[in-house]
Amino acid sequence: MADSRRLSALARTVPARFGALTSPCVVALSGGPDSAVCAWAALEAGLTVRAVHVDHGLAGSPFVRGAAVAVAAFLDIPLHIAEVTVGGGSSPEGRARTARYEALEAALEPGELLLTGHTLSDQAETVLGNLLRGAGPDGLAGIPRRRGRIVRPLLDVTRSQTRELATLLGLPWVEDPVNLEAGPRRNLIRREAIPYLEGRFNPSLERALVRTADALCAHNEYLDRQADRVPVTVTGASVRLSAAILATIDPVIAVRAVRRAIRMIGGPHAGDARDVHLVLSVARGTQMRASLTGGLEAERRRALVVLSRPAAVVVPESALWTLPGSAVFGTWSFDAWVAEAPPAAFPVSRFVEVMDASAVPSAVTVRGVRTGDRIVIAGGHKDVAETLTEAGVPVSERPVWPVIVGPQEQVLWVPGVRRADLGWVDSATRRYLWVRATREDA
Repeated sequence: MADSRRLSALARTVPARFGALTSPCVVALSGGPDSAVCAWAALEAGLTVRAVHVDHGLAGSPFVRGAAVAVAAFLDIPLHIAEVTVGGGSSPEGRARTARYEALEAALEPGELLLTGHTLSDQAETVLGNLLRGAGPDGLAGIPRRRGRIVRPLLDVTRSQTRELATLLGLPWVEDPVNLEAGPRRNLIRREAIPYLEGRFNPSLERALVRTADALCAHNEYLDRQADRVPVTVTGASVRLSAAILATIDPVIAVRAVRRAIRMIGGPHAGDARDVHLVLSVARGTQMRASLTGGLEAERRRALVVLSRPAAVVVPESALWTLPGSAVFGTWSFDAWVAEAPPAAFPVSRFVEVMDASAVPSAVTVRGVRTGDRIVIAGGHKDVAETLTEAGVPVSERPVWPVIVGPQEQVLWVPGVRRADLGWVDSATRRYLWVRATREDA
């Protein structure tokens, strides 16, 4: 009788957390009690439910996969299994989480919400863990109740409640073997830190930590609204922000705007304190370029800070260019023609030049920039790399920027940047060589 009363009480309170949600929903079904109760409660709330289980390919994965299959069958809901591979390196928990969420979000259909079984106890452990590593307001706000299409309706329900309810309902859940390992930091916080602090200082520590998270969440939401007003432009594989704005707005807002931009290209968990600091250093001109976590790059391009994930640089094959005539180098096209009459007006673009045809070789080579390339200027020579920097050519584009060289490898022209100090048109010129560079992706 006691169990029946307890089951009735829990069965009334837990599904009530799902009242504001709309169908359809996908439950991230791990095979544990929390996600099993999440799926059951969603059904009790009248939602259309299906489930996705992520198999990480670990030693205990077949065990929890079998439980997820059993829970889905018990509740009579469709189940999709997504298999992922967790790569090597540091932070195995972080890598597994990233792979899991990528698989879960990839499994969503348009209009579906993703429900996870995170509980009040998970929230408390997250907040305490973040406090111990020295987090700011974002970290102390813990797990968001909702972010995009991901919803966590059980954050007001303790883990003991979900386990009790799952057991009373007869759900065929199992304990993930990973939760029993001694090594993971979260397990130590769960089994040692929180019980010790509850016994010594505050028996309601979990709820106290969650109150802290809720208070900071409201604070963060206000700051996020301010940061959302900072213009961010997404162009192809890059994200761009105004350097002047980042350097002059309130530093607290600037940090949030930068983290938001990093996550646009690096994923929902990108943008740690080091990366944000580096991007702001680029914005303030302390450095022109910085390497961020996850292979991202931050670069100052005139008035902009550009975040990108550079692809492997492939320098096109060198091309022979017969003058007059045409040539192609990667995404660049080159044309040259001869005119007998002097130009009515000289070109105003650095991508078009007019020269004395008698002073230019009849055949030149278009190739990529090489270390040691120098161009003749009035009074001496200058490194081509330096001219590219001065012209604002992005660092990522410099290895594939074309240079025009003569038979002795002397640099005659760097399109869009500058030409060598030779071949100038004067009163003795009788034939005028026009050269033009066109870039397809400009």
